[in-house]
Amino acid sequence: MYALAHALCAKLDERFPLTFAEMSVLLERLRYEVGHSEPRLEDTALRPPRPRWRRRLERELHDEILDELLGARRRRRE
Repeated sequence: MYALAHALCAKLDERFPLTFAEMSVLLERLRYEVGHSEPRLEDTALRPPRPRWRRRLERELHDEILDELLGARRRRRE
């Protein structure tokens, strides 16, 4: 992702931002220039946090999928 961003900055003769704050300013400016229709991050409502049981369930499903894809023995050794 950073390589693509750096190549885009080079193509547009923009200096590649060195901090996240500079990157945010640059992205917001470019977003405005191209007329992006989505609201700004500050203008959106925060999603409520997921319940603890749901986070646990998602972790368990993730582990099951990995076990299926990689094989249970291989994953447990790593």
